[in-house]
Amino acid sequence: MQISEKLDYEQPSKYIVSETEYLNNKEFTPVLTANKAFILGYTDEPFNIYDKGECIILDDFTLDCKLVNFAFKVKSSAIKILTSKNNIILRYVYEYLNFLNLETTEHKRHYISEIEPMLIAYPDSNESVISFCDLMDKFDKKIENENKYLQSLLSQKQYLLSNMFI
Repeated sequence: MQISEKLDYEQPSKYIVSETEYLNNKEFTPVLTANKAFILGYTDEPFNIYDKGECIILDDFTLDCKLVNFAFKVKSSAIKILTSKNNIILRYVYEYLNFLNLETTEHKRHYISEIEPMLIAYPDSNESVISFCDLMDKFDKKIENENKYLQSLLSQKQYLLSNMFI
């Protein structure tokens, strides 16, 4: 099946933040981008917040994507907001898109012309999809824990170096 049969997309125009100065207060609404920065900052704008549930945000120019399950606003109209069609499990499609390592050298919009028509193998049984997604969650948690451990070791090393060379 084509991705267009699995996902709906929404233009983000009404969710674009009007302020370009972002706050550092996590109590406010995050402003997202699909690239490595992901959360650019926070806004106190109380209107036009995307709060419809889980979605994939895809940068139509760079093809970077993120799975999001919290309310947010976006920085630009280059983002496509992708949601599940026919109760498919969105995490599976997100992992599939990441697996493809989508890259581009052209500065143009790609989703409708290139991504939507792509074929995706989606299992008939949601049980296997759920098992796969549970496994991906465990890997993500392990990676997160290992990254925290790495940061702790780097901090300890820096402490030792700074005390050694004083």
